[in-house]
Amino acid sequence: MTPDGKTFDPETVTDKQLVQYEQAIDRGLTEADAMRLTEHEYNGFQANAIIAAALNPAVGEDVLDALATPKYTAAQMTAIAKIAIRGGDFARFLDPQMDARRMEAAYLVVAHGGSDLPVEHLSRSQLLTINNILLQDLLPYETVRAIAKPAFTPESMEVIAAAMENARHDPYTGEHSLTEAQVARIMNPEYRPEQQIALLTAMRGQTPVADLSDADFAGLFPASLSVEQMSACAYAVNRCGYNAPLLMMTVQACADMNAQQLMAVFDATAAEFSDATMAKVSTILMHTPTLTSQQMRYLLAEARDGTPFPALESMKEHLLAQAEPEKAQVAETGVKSESRDMASGKEALAEQAGLDGTQKINQNKEME
Repeated sequence: MTPDGKTFDPETVTDKQLVQYEQAIDRGLTEADAMRLTEHEYNGFQANAIIAAALNPAVGEDVLDALATPKYTAAQMTAIAKIAIRGGDFARFLDPQMDARRMEAAYLVVAHGGSDLPVEHLSRSQLLTINNILLQDLLPYETVRAIAKPAFTPESMEVIAAAMENARHDPYTGEHSLTEAQVARIMNPEYRPEQQIALLTAMRGQTPVADLSDADFAGLFPASLSVEQMSACAYAVNRCGYNAPLLMMTVQACADMNAQQLMAVFDATAAEFSDATMAKVSTILMHTPTLTSQQMRYLLAEARDGTPFPALESMKEHLLAQAEPEKAQVAETGVKSESRDMASGKEALAEQAGLDGTQKINQNKEME
């Protein structure tokens, strides 16, 4: 603030400051308020923002003292004045790193009940998302506080809020139901929105995934998994009867496999084989990540049809041997002939293995 008794001396100011001072006087400012423009160098926009703020009787001297500094843009000065006019704690929004729109969004969050939220550290889009959640007043404030953090994207905040609202008001019943405790599991800032949606889908309806302990859930579905891998793991638990230890062991053993390959392995263990056969088939698939998911399912279908294990091993070797020629053919022609290659090798493989299974294999070809 200009010290009391200090008068304007045109000899001590620049030409720009003199022009801005005269404009302020012409627009009705007192000499004391106009002299704020002579204390620093302002551009025209900043000077106009200071004059406009000083002309508003709702803007006090403390507000003018705070905003009248070149470190703020004209837009930030105006935002600070607006917050003060609305009765907000303008001192909370004086960070020059916050642009004007962020300042106003932060003020809205505080004004709508989020006074203890870390608004200074949230982006404008995060602030607007939290503000909308507060305005809807559908969630417990504890949930809002839990997700109003810089680590959560606005999209993740929206997914969590929508899921928690559904769980609280229970618009879904039976096979589509979710509980608040289940929704809380996806409140991991490392999860992407699409991962959160996949996990919510896996838990709907009190599925086996929903019945996992929190520790097992976190261990089976780390944020490092792709959405497809998460869905495959959920498939193993919900459809194939995997428990947490077995799934963790299988995923570790199949670390180099994509989601479709994993599902083929899971289907092998869920098939109605004897324990011995299941172990053998699973071993083939789990320890041969170079097989494509289609090739894995081909071998699985053969196992279901009763093809002996030695023949399956021979078929696996034949498929692996075809891999390099197939890649070359795809590169040359753009056409993938995997299914034809598998079918053409069946009879030869059966003969190589010394099997009396030609008739069955031919019948399978007709069915295919």
